[in-house]
Amino acid sequence: MVVRSILFGLLAALVVIGCEPKVRPVPIESLKVVTDDARKFEMKVPANWNIQTRKGSMILATSSKSAASRFNTFSKGEGGAKVELRVIPIDSTNPTMASIIEKSKLEFERDTTKPKDISDSPVPMYLDEAVTFGGKVGKKLSIEFDQIDGKCRIEMYFAEQDSLVTTLTLAAFGNTFQDYEAEFAEMIKSVKLAQKVVVAPKVDTAAPAGPEPPSTTLRAYAAADFSIKIPDNFQGTKGSSKGLSSMSFAGSRLDCTIQVDVFDAKDQKNLDKIIEQNKARYQGAKATPTTVNGQKAYYFNYAGGAGVGSRAYFTVKGDKMFRITLNWFKDEQAVYLPLFEQCVGSMNLK
Repeated sequence: MVVRSILFGLLAALVVIGCEPKVRPVPIESLKVVTDDARKFEMKVPANWNIQTRKGSMILATSSKSAASRFNTFSKGEGGAKVELRVIPIDSTNPTMASIIEKSKLEFERDTTKPKDISDSPVPMYLDEAVTFGGKVGKKLSIEFDQIDGKCRIEMYFAEQDSLVTTLTLAAFGNTFQDYEAEFAEMIKSVKLAQKVVVAPKVDTAAPAGPEPPSTTLRAYAAADFSIKIPDNFQGTKGSSKGLSSMSFAGSRLDCTIQVDVFDAKDQKNLDKIIEQNKARYQGAKATPTTVNGQKAYYFNYAGGAGVGSRAYFTVKGDKMFRITLNWFKDEQAVYLPLFEQCVGSMNLK
């Protein structure tokens, strides 16, 4: 009987261990209030996370820089969470809060059906419910789906004031959303909605200009499989691809990146077949022929996320397949895309 009790206890312990999340959540040490001076919206965010603001339109806090990049691509990674408060004006493009919600639903469904790290099981539809948000009657969308490192959960809240729709997104990979529920609840309660503020024009030379634009001065970066020139205010970090190698380059805007992934192409060197196999991954976009380092290449233009434009290049050299992915903030496409194209044009494939 003693032996049986010991065995039962060990089995119970294994069950408990097996139910633990695959990743550890980045702790929230404390919360601090961030206020937008232009439209007066504000919320509490984790003080120890990476915080970005865009005057009049956004407050973003992510548990790490790699997590911020992962929310743009839904690629593989080790956990990660974000809190994002955005403001969308009611105008001819977005005539009502309902139209903004419908667009968010479509983006929700599109982003969560990207096949990069999502199981083969059908992705559940979002839940849509009425809530009180920022003191106003609003809406809540929520969705949960499986990824290799555990469930990803996303919640979005919407409310309108002064013809401005304030949206809050809470999201976490790696089955860690429940670890933040208490802090997330406090953040939701802390939200103040955007409002129209009429102020006299003022030039404040001491005020920060926001995220630093990409430098037009390029510096060389050499890797084992390739070399490329990147803006000299961009930094390179190891990517998360399963291929031979992966490098991601980014500046102060985390939704504006260049990523180079190298894969073994010994079993499939036919670029046209590779393009056909990958077409579905890029929303069925048309492949545009081009060249990279003198090699035959194609690229797909697609929507990488809310407000983010993306492009993926494919080319083969020798026994290697190269994928170069560009992401840029659509409102600043004229700044980023021509420079990123110049970077791709500088590549040397080894």
